[in-house]
Amino acid sequence: MKRIPITIKLKTEESYHVIIGDDILTQLDKLIDFSIYTKLVVITDETTGKWWHKKLMHALPQNASTITLPPGEKAKTIYTIEIIWKELLKICCDRKSLVINFGGGGISDMGGFATSTFMRGVDFINIPTTLLAQVDASVGGKTGFNFAGIKNLIGNFTQPKAVIIDVAVLTTLPEREFLSGFAEIIKHGLITDKNYFKKVTSKKPLLFSSEELVEIITRSCEIKAAIVAQDEKESGKRELLNFGHTIGHAIEALSLETKNPLLHGEAISIGMSAEAVIAHKIGLLSKDASKIIKEKLNEAGLPTTLPDFKREKIIEKIKSDKKNFAGNINFSLLKQIGEGVCNQSVSEKIIKSVLANI
Repeated sequence: MKRIPITIKLKTEESYHVIIGDDILTQLDKLIDFSIYTKLVVITDETTGKWWHKKLMHALPQNASTITLPPGEKAKTIYTIEIIWKELLKICCDRKSLVINFGGGGISDMGGFATSTFMRGVDFINIPTTLLAQVDASVGGKTGFNFAGIKNLIGNFTQPKAVIIDVAVLTTLPEREFLSGFAEIIKHGLITDKNYFKKVTSKKPLLFSSEELVEIITRSCEIKAAIVAQDEKESGKRELLNFGHTIGHAIEALSLETKNPLLHGEAISIGMSAEAVIAHKIGLLSKDASKIIKEKLNEAGLPTTLPDFKREKIIEKIKSDKKNFAGNINFSLLKQIGEGVCNQSVSEKIIKSVLANI
């Protein structure tokens, strides 16, 4: 079903629109004024390009160029950032150019960082092509890349000029990638909206229609936009969005060193299950609520048990987390389903005891 695009206005230091709909790639020239830019450059990856590059290019002026990167989280490095910088230079981009980040979360993160630092800043828009990127990475202005084995260690906060979300591109998304995106959707309900949590866990993710997906993605973007608008640079309330990420990022980083890496949402699902238990252990969350969270994640086809990693290595990664302060390990946790709380210092002893039993 085609649907009139829904627009969310994100009120940050630089306000912009998040436009969500079904089969709206063909309407890009009505949504974005390309005439004000000297050059257009699309940054994408090999997987996205295979399915959707031609359709996107038909919607753009004929002078658009393309930079194609390797797919996957392992490509999210300084070396890939250098490739983008060199290609932008070769294309003769100037500060009046526009970059379109067309792909998953890695493309949004890397394209945003490379663009925001090239010539001290070139405009970019995000057109996310995975469910995870549509509800998470493309909105909010976080950019960056992995460094020294640590997720997103290097980056900045730079807002896009717009975000265009088309649920039609999800039709070619592998099932595992689709389910991974639901981890962040479920997280949005857990930290702010109990009724939304109930809605998005009411049936298997693959059973939601395109129209329902537009509504779900819209609500997730509304939740994230409301939080980011209050705390753009993550000095307070925005840290709520990190529920599940302290342990999840550590697991994801370790998995990238193996032959079978976890997807981001899979790692965050395990992190949320573990951190729900931590919240119970320190007296914040009821035991029943922590059990419900694990059950609903499992029902959504997401993992909740740790891979075969040495627990000591997970602790080492956690200690390098960006949210830590003055040697304390800080978490964003839950008081109840639908209510999160930031800056919860948790002892290493409790973390180890929880990791030993999941």
